[in-house]
Amino acid sequence: MVYCLFNTWSKSVLLVMILSAVLFSGSELQANEQKNIEALFLTWQQDPLTSMTIDWHTLEEGRVPVLHYRKVGSQHWLEAVGASHAFPFSERTIHRVELTDLLPGSTYEFRLEETSRIYKFRTMPENILEPLRFVAGGDTRTNKEWMDEANRQAMCFDPDFIVWGGDLAYADADPRNIDNWYEWFDSIMETLITDCGRVVPIIVAIGNHEVAWLPRLERTGGLHLAEEHGWQNHDAVFFYDLFAFPEIPGYGVLDFGDYMSIIILNTDHGEPVVGPQTDWLESTLSEREHVSHVFPVYHVPAYPSVRDYDTWTSPEVREFWTPLFDKYGVKVAFEHHDHAYKRTPPIRQGVVDSLGVVYLGDGAWGVEPREVHDAEATWYLEKALSVRHIIGVTIQGRHQHFLMLDNEGNKIDQYPEISVIRKNP
Repeated sequence: MVYCLFNTWSKSVLLVMILSAVLFSGSELQANEQKNIEALFLTWQQDPLTSMTIDWHTLEEGRVPVLHYRKVGSQHWLEAVGASHAFPFSERTIHRVELTDLLPGSTYEFRLEETSRIYKFRTMPENILEPLRFVAGGDTRTNKEWMDEANRQAMCFDPDFIVWGGDLAYADADPRNIDNWYEWFDSIMETLITDCGRVVPIIVAIGNHEVAWLPRLERTGGLHLAEEHGWQNHDAVFFYDLFAFPEIPGYGVLDFGDYMSIIILNTDHGEPVVGPQTDWLESTLSEREHVSHVFPVYHVPAYPSVRDYDTWTSPEVREFWTPLFDKYGVKVAFEHHDHAYKRTPPIRQGVVDSLGVVYLGDGAWGVEPREVHDAEATWYLEKALSVRHIIGVTIQGRHQHFLMLDNEGNKIDQYPEISVIRKNP
């Protein structure tokens, strides 16, 4: 009897040891596999209803990137082949595969050649009879902890995607700041992938901290780098290699079927406001007068909450772009750069008008907030706060709703005050 008990105990211990070894080996294998992936994120170059662009970074060179994907529920994996190019001033290689001819409103699985882990993404729906949600903000990282914090708050919305309006890693196109980019991509890997493996796509605009400004390099002792590489004030050494982009590099439009268009603009960060970009903007807006939701996204604000009204590129944005927003019926534009939160009243032709455009944002995702103008004493500010924040956007049918949360998840504002949209994620 004692032998039987001992034998049973021995078998149990042995079973536990075997299971532990298997689990440890599996975990160790997955960990080793994940070490091959230095970064992973999703974005779009074409219609988000039927496409997805997948980027991942490794330390390997000379391999043609291949991934496998399938619609959830399918038993058969499809193969997609992409292209690779160097991560500037880095040992990393950027692999990029664009998937097309996908089905709208569907969940897909994919796995990378370097890992057996299965990730997921969602294509955007054919219509918005049900709510579609995204989160907007800008000026994302001078402190990784703050970026992580904001990312986690954004994920509470279960967003379909995130749009960032420039000043991403604060690397200033300077190779000496390359760790800023590594940390930025680490934050995305650590916070924008759900427990079930769904990767939330991002859309990015360019800001002043993506370009190599010669005066800044001169002040920081990096002018020799600019001279060595022939940089000018408009050179964005990392940005255009790191991000796939729709249409013209630096500005473009993503059309979500026929219900939403996100227009990415460049406020003089290599592409002047005046000239071809403004001509393109007018043509783009005029072709989308039938679209219910048109959101311009750019870095330097027309209506700053911190800086002087006539500083930087703000006067040019007001002179050349805001009249086009008025003309073609834009309702909300996202602005950044000032490291604060602001909401303007509806503005049309330079005055408060109920038929005008509301300008939201001012970029304080993962940066130190700055002191704002007194909203009561500033004609173009409805609300201004010195606070890190995210903007949760819900669209449904022809309706829009914007819910603003601080870095701790507290509501700081909403627009409009009363919403007909079901806004709880």
